[in-house]
Amino acid sequence: VKNYNPDEVILMPLYPQYSAATSGSSIKEWKDICKKKNFKTKTSTICCYPTDTNFILAHKNEILKKINNLKNYKLIFSAHGLPEKNIKKGDPYQWQVEQSVNELVKKLSINNLNYILSYQSRVGPLKWIGPSTETVIRDEAKKQKIIIVVPIAFVSEHSETLVELDIEYRKLAEDNGSKEYIRVPAVRANQDFINSLKSSILQASSGERLTSSIRCPDKFKKCPRKENL
Repeated sequence: VKNYNPDEVILMPLYPQYSAATSGSSIKEWKDICKKKNFKTKTSTICCYPTDTNFILAHKNEILKKINNLKNYKLIFSAHGLPEKNIKKGDPYQWQVEQSVNELVKKLSINNLNYILSYQSRVGPLKWIGPSTETVIRDEAKKQKIIIVVPIAFVSEHSETLVELDIEYRKLAEDNGSKEYIRVPAVRANQDFINSLKSSILQASSGERLTSSIRCPDKFKKCPRKENL
């Protein structure tokens, strides 16, 4: 980047919802390296876009492709988990994921939609936010529900979707009596998602130093608007 010598830099995270452990650590690393290398140029940061209209539309369209004419299903929005202590310290991630789900459920406009938000990928001995996707899948499979899983916090396919969701959790559902297991794809190169990125980038290039599709309540002290990242 230094050799390219840009007039402007825009930091565009591929984490839709902000966490100090994900986007926050990457933004901090960028700033630390720039300071170390004495690289100074106009920089704007897109901190998150959990409720961006086109981001929500991308998910909506992918879900509708999968649930068309289905009955007796449980729609599970699965996000990567975090230790509870992170949230208690003011990390806005869980709240932002909830806002994504709330907006998406509104846009789906399905009467009496049977859905839940859960969290996957727990590691280590600490208590994590819940409920866990694993527990939800097991419980709903025992009711012989069709399991439909939406990766609400991932925008690309990787080990936590292709292995954890597609292989490990599919087996868990089947072993516990699910009639069918369906995994909605990540938004990837969905045109609506590309439009979401485009609008975020154009907003950032308009001169704002820090942009977002949402404003976090004051209690979330780790929000970059409050930490002045």
